[in-house]
Amino acid sequence: MNSADKRRSFQFNRYTLLSIFLVSVTLVGLQLFLMRALSVVRYHHFSYLVISTALLGFGVSGTFLAFFYERMKSRFAFWVPLFYLVFLISIPVSYLAAQSLPIDTRYVLFSARQQLLMLLYNLLILLPFFFGAVIVGAAISYFRKEVSTLYAADLLGSGIGGMLAVLAMFFIPAIALPLKLALTVLIGLLCLIFSSPVSFFGERKPFTFFLLGAGIIVTGISVFLHPLETVDQYKALANFQRLEAQGDATPLIQEPGPRARIDVYQSERVHQTLFAGLQSQAMPPAQFSLLMDGGMAGTIFTVDSLDETAILDYTPQSVPYRLTENPKVLLLGEVGGTNAWLARRFGAESITVVQTNPQLTNLMKNEFAGESGRIYLKGNVTVINEDPRLFLEQTEEQYDIIQIAGVEGMSAGVSGLQSLHENYLLTVEGIAQCIKRLTPDGLLSITRGIQSPPRDNIKIFATFYESLESSGVESPEYHMLQSRNYLAANTILAKSRISTEQITAFRAVCDSLIMDAGWFPGISGAALEQRNKIAGPEGESYSYLHHAAGRIIAGNAKQFYQNWAYNVRPATDEQPYFFNFFKWSSVDQFMETYGRQWLQRLELGYAVLVITLIEVSLIAFVLILLPLFFRNRSLPLNRTSGWTLLHFAGIGFGFMFLEMVYIQRFTKFMGDPIYSVAAALTAILVFAGLGSASQRRINMPAARRIQAAGIGLLAIAGLYLLGLDSFLNLFIGFGTAVRFLVTFIALFPLAFCMGWFFPAGIEILENRSEPLIPWAWGINGFASVVAAPLGVMLSMEFGFTVTMGIALGCYGIVVVASIFWNKSCYL
Repeated sequence: MNSADKRRSFQFNRYTLLSIFLVSVTLVGLQLFLMRALSVVRYHHFSYLVISTALLGFGVSGTFLAFFYERMKSRFAFWVPLFYLVFLISIPVSYLAAQSLPIDTRYVLFSARQQLLMLLYNLLILLPFFFGAVIVGAAISYFRKEVSTLYAADLLGSGIGGMLAVLAMFFIPAIALPLKLALTVLIGLLCLIFSSPVSFFGERKPFTFFLLGAGIIVTGISVFLHPLETVDQYKALANFQRLEAQGDATPLIQEPGPRARIDVYQSERVHQTLFAGLQSQAMPPAQFSLLMDGGMAGTIFTVDSLDETAILDYTPQSVPYRLTENPKVLLLGEVGGTNAWLARRFGAESITVVQTNPQLTNLMKNEFAGESGRIYLKGNVTVINEDPRLFLEQTEEQYDIIQIAGVEGMSAGVSGLQSLHENYLLTVEGIAQCIKRLTPDGLLSITRGIQSPPRDNIKIFATFYESLESSGVESPEYHMLQSRNYLAANTILAKSRISTEQITAFRAVCDSLIMDAGWFPGISGAALEQRNKIAGPEGESYSYLHHAAGRIIAGNAKQFYQNWAYNVRPATDEQPYFFNFFKWSSVDQFMETYGRQWLQRLELGYAVLVITLIEVSLIAFVLILLPLFFRNRSLPLNRTSGWTLLHFAGIGFGFMFLEMVYIQRFTKFMGDPIYSVAAALTAILVFAGLGSASQRRINMPAARRIQAAGIGLLAIAGLYLLGLDSFLNLFIGFGTAVRFLVTFIALFPLAFCMGWFFPAGIEILENRSEPLIPWAWGINGFASVVAAPLGVMLSMEFGFTVTMGIALGCYGIVVVASIFWNKSCYL
């Protein structure tokens, strides 16, 4: 290359690396911002689609490069900046266009029109991820001698982008978050231009000014534009916005945040009675409605005195308080303070409120202190901002009543909107921690709404029973109480064997509150006659709740779980999905029973996950693999192409499975899913990036590096399976900063090895079969796309350990392939 050609060529330097780094920051930030925005305007399980859509964009970019990279290479300094500009423009255009689509979430499973709208939505969201991935993939192909450094910049940008995105969520409204990323892309475009100033400000000066002018205009519009908020019509937030439009509701505050967006409304048309029975003569007091991510989270009583909260005496939540005098109370997950008022009405000696969101606590102690009767500032009330499960494992205090208030409310219903959420408190191990924190005569209580057929309350009863068994309690049935009115069921676990006097008191409480006893030790006869009649076995006087309790206690639990229409098997720390009630074996039963409406009876969250897997697999096959296989006719079909398929598919599946598993496992340790994502995802991506960057300094053939990394990965993961939980338990009582550091240290060796495989594979292809590099990028993208929803499904069905074992099996295939083809494929 002569000096003139060199001046016109695209240069590799620190500005090039910074430009790729900023693309990766933007791509990860966009993914998290879209998920945050969709959690508010749609639902959690729809925001999950962003993960697969983002990965699909990466995979399609590989297919595009396989066909068009050779044309791009000759004019690289033109095409890459142009793609950068299109990347910048696509962020606001695709986001705003997608948000304008009239998607009706309740009919996505049944309406062809809605399914087409969802497909269009995904394709629109895919565009910025596609354009950004083309930039990264093209750079890796063009600067193939620097692949390890570029891959490191890519992973470092992804890791740091995740942390910066979480920080931004504290200050910027969720709906506007994606648009702000245009500024990051503009800075990246400037870095790209300054990486080769002679080229861009020479003969390409008009083109450069066009790039800068268009970029500045689009960025300015995006940064200062606040889009219209189109909330799903079925969400509580949409209902309050409709009431506001007609003058029947007043928004009091809106608080952005990474955990949830908080909205508080005042409306005379909305009152929560908290499952109070019909015999109540007390009216619900004036109240504010508290919304989290657009869903109803609780209520704030606007009262001045205890007398104004009399309606709480008639709720199922009051049952354990009527069985205990002057209790020391622990409220796990309480938000608006209503259960603190309940505890005070029954003379609680002390009340400890544990909930995760400090922003909510600040609102209750400051802006709404006066309106809420200063409930969180009372002398005997202590508020702790901590994950409930983590608090239980840290504290040594014991309580007379532990109320799991965070799951109170109506049941999940057929929509199953929480089915993809992990909940480490409602697992067998989580309830066992509650049992440890009870005084000898202590009671644990949960109240959930009634469903038909029942599932939530059956699963709670089953979880209590197995937790007692796992805690070494003999005859757990003598430690259980369950009662209900026509709205909700209250389930109680007693640490000590329930006495005859307590049973008498319990039955008296049920009579006074006009409630039916679903279970107490020795229940039979007249107690089975229902006052609040709900469905039960044909020809029997009792409900399905009593039927389920009897089957579980009689030792037929496994058979009952297998035969029941919904999944009511207790959740565990291995599968912490309490609200997943979906069962594959029940699909034919639903189809036979409900006919054309059978889909409406399924858990929507899980159904969307299945549809996502099918949809992205088909789209990925059509847009990624199929074109590549057609193109592969011109490529040699030999062991090199076979190795390429196994290697890049294996690391695509393996990397995603391991990433997902460790984010979930560290959620319990960090005590907050946001902190877990920030810590675990950043650690994995940053240290994998360092592993990639280290390849240039390791004097070892690429095939040997793959084998060494594979052996190291298998050994480290094996040690983690045996001892990671014990290691983390040593630091469970330390502060967030220390646990964050421990997460980094724990994941360093694993992630470092994970970063070796991709650059080593690219290096081999560069020396052996360069045309396969874009094809390898596409194979890796396809595997990653499918792995995202598949990994969640595997964890929900079989647990984290099995999923991790499959991930290690994928890496094992990569290692075996490298050995088998060593002589013929590797240099």
